[in-house]
Amino acid sequence: MQHPTRIISITLALAALTLARAQIMEGAAPAAPRLASGGDGAPPSTTTQSDEAPPSAQGSPRPSAFTEASADKPGAGSAPVLGEAGLPSESAVRLEPLRVTADLWESPLDRLPSSVTVYDETALRAGAVRDFGDLAHAVPNLTFTGGTSRPRHFQIRGIGENSQFEGETPDATVRFVIDDLDFTGLGTIGSTFDVQQVEVLRGPQVGAFGANAAGGVVRLVSNAPTPFWTGQIEAGTGSDDFLSGAFALGGPLSAANPKKLMARLAVQQTRADNFRHNVTLNRDTNARDETTARLRLTFNPNDAWTWEAAVLAANFNNGYDEFALDNNGERTFSDQPGRDEQRSLAASLRGTFRGFDAVRFTTVTSGARTRSRYAYDDDWTAASYMGFSDLSRTRWVVNQELRLDSNPAAAREGFVSRWTLGAFYSDVDEWSRYANTDPGNVRGLRTIYHSTNTALFGQIGHDFSARTRLIVGLRAERIALDGTGTRTRYRASRGAFDAPVTFTPSFSDTLVGGKISLEHELRDGLLAFASVTRGYKGGGINVDARISPPADPLTYDSETLWNFEAGVRGNWLDGRVRGEFTAFHLARRDTQVRDSAGFGGNYRFFTANAHDAHVTGLEASAAFDVTREFTLHGTLGLMSSELQPFTLTNGNTGGGRDLANTPHHGYTLGARYRNAGGFFANAELIGRAEQFDSNNQNEARRAFRVVNASVGYAWREWTFTLWAKNLFDETYDKRVYFFGNEDPDYVETRYENRADPRQLGVTAAYRF
Repeated sequence: MQHPTRIISITLALAALTLARAQIMEGAAPAAPRLASGGDGAPPSTTTQSDEAPPSAQGSPRPSAFTEASADKPGAGSAPVLGEAGLPSESAVRLEPLRVTADLWESPLDRLPSSVTVYDETALRAGAVRDFGDLAHAVPNLTFTGGTSRPRHFQIRGIGENSQFEGETPDATVRFVIDDLDFTGLGTIGSTFDVQQVEVLRGPQVGAFGANAAGGVVRLVSNAPTPFWTGQIEAGTGSDDFLSGAFALGGPLSAANPKKLMARLAVQQTRADNFRHNVTLNRDTNARDETTARLRLTFNPNDAWTWEAAVLAANFNNGYDEFALDNNGERTFSDQPGRDEQRSLAASLRGTFRGFDAVRFTTVTSGARTRSRYAYDDDWTAASYMGFSDLSRTRWVVNQELRLDSNPAAAREGFVSRWTLGAFYSDVDEWSRYANTDPGNVRGLRTIYHSTNTALFGQIGHDFSARTRLIVGLRAERIALDGTGTRTRYRASRGAFDAPVTFTPSFSDTLVGGKISLEHELRDGLLAFASVTRGYKGGGINVDARISPPADPLTYDSETLWNFEAGVRGNWLDGRVRGEFTAFHLARRDTQVRDSAGFGGNYRFFTANAHDAHVTGLEASAAFDVTREFTLHGTLGLMSSELQPFTLTNGNTGGGRDLANTPHHGYTLGARYRNAGGFFANAELIGRAEQFDSNNQNEARRAFRVVNASVGYAWREWTFTLWAKNLFDETYDKRVYFFGNEDPDYVETRYENRADPRQLGVTAAYRF
């Protein structure tokens, strides 16, 4: 453990700041109770507009299976303000319904006609949730791929990339956003500290996000600035030399007019050894050292305009040394341990104009720069073929959205009861340098990638009645990509370079998608819905100059997806039971597959089109308030899939079985208890069936069952929690490879990247 005093000093300094809280708040507006979701200061969200529910939707239940708040009147959609133990405070106020912000139209959860999972702030504080990766196994039909220091690559219903090795482009099909900041393909950055809620929308999200959301959307919504002072300090320690310190503080910057200018700052630092010890070097070469800072500002200059700005800075200075030839899962033997570093700086500006009677105008501008390094010892030992791979990248992402929305407060007449019209532009640039070094060679690869997306989108809604609504959306998107890949090789034996090889592929296409959904309220608090969506994955380019055209393709075609869904969401037994159920069928045409060829440390990477594929399944979640103190909850995800057998132009074969990243089942079963004395406890069993990591090899991650649990006590503003991850120390995998990596014969072998073993810890939090 290095420099733990940094975290301790930060936490102690913040504790002193908290003790001086009365001076900080002097002259400010009186503090208001926090709302579990929604409420004053709740942020508008990327590509969404607030949906004012008609009277029939008011009084909807607390709809999320992961929402721990007990309703004052079950099913009434309102509850007393909850203290940190989840208990009623002395003064009760009405809570806004939990709202989903990642859809094109921001809506109360119980009015959303699609499959979604939402974790609110109370659920995020329970147990040991520190990062989106801690939630991934519990979300129905969402998977992630290991091989990085934290979960970075996600898949929903089998759609999504599982790596970005050298030569692989930054195309991604599960959108990952934090507020208005785009970190698609960079999920490492998903800290849940000071996050209001986490949303996962499953299935193609054509209207809101287009080509980069063919699988779905993950959105983290951080706590917004408020016109009253709030804050929190949190410190934690545990096994694996885990140590964390964090603080958040927000409120008005003008005491005279609290709502005019508000700010919120959140900072977190975390360190841990990450469950590996390098025997060769006798040190913890897989350790994490992570710092994240977020600043949000809200400016209301007048009644017509609202401006919201956000800045996020992150420094993930992590080691990466997890594989061993004997798959022991605890010790490594590398003499050149790797790194998994990410430094990101991102900013956004959202403006909303409400000065027109019937129309609302929104502009959202965002930009992000990420510099990363991904390096590893090829042979995982000190006594084999001696290779080291080192990949550095710089990525710039700039997005601009303009949209007009009908004013929800305006009178609704005619066939169209609500509408949205918008335009979107995105520009992505990425430069990379890769070197593979062994005693006789230095193999190099330099790539440049540039893409632009330009889209027009629209959506209309028609109310057949107060309980029945039809929604039709359409998006047309133009994508254009070009890139350069250059291969070099230095031969030490003759002290000279080979002639470089350069490829300059390009690709463009116009894509059209849309969605039709019908929703009907069977009764107050019970919604049925059905939808048909035509989605797409844009085609692209291969910039790995080690490939061999035309056998290996320089470009690949766009993929078409048809998604059919039907479901029901609501409450029963006077709101004591809440849940949702969605059945779906996803048909894929010209399925894109990432492939590779080689052995040891020498591989080439490319994407190609296989044949058709399909996924059929269901997603369900439910919660049952047995008493006001005791709740049972659970989720279920089922998938049956098939990728037709294929043979690529280079002779590689695959398919003829389940798609990668489509486990046949996944489930959670949990219980939560909170009493009036401040004691609380949580336990959750998470299970997953086996799954393939690749579409061209047949080694699967093993099935597993993991128990996470926590107990704690809440006293006034303080909460103390003792938590356990993987309580019974289950052995399972987060990625499996099958290739030859042992000198001299390089026999193809199964290699396992083990998931984290048991971890115990304690967290103390002070919130005001």
